[in-house]
Amino acid sequence: MRGVRREMWTRFASWILLSLEFALAADIVRTAIAPTWEDISKLAAIAVIRTALNYFLERDLEEISPKEEAAREHA
Repeated sequence: MRGVRREMWTRFASWILLSLEFALAADIVRTAIAPTWEDISKLAAIAVIRTALNYFLERDLEEISPKEEAAREHA
């Protein structure tokens, strides 16, 4: 049961990472069309937050992958 839950979480996390990348790209495109200083500052804050989320989520995924491989080898 735990392996299934972990695999589901890994897949979900991968989709979250991808959606964060697309959302950031959309914000950049929207700001590039008609930038104001307020829009640029909001974009900078959003980019920092999303980059931090991506970093920690990817780090969690990298930690899980070796554990799953080790569990599969022992099974």
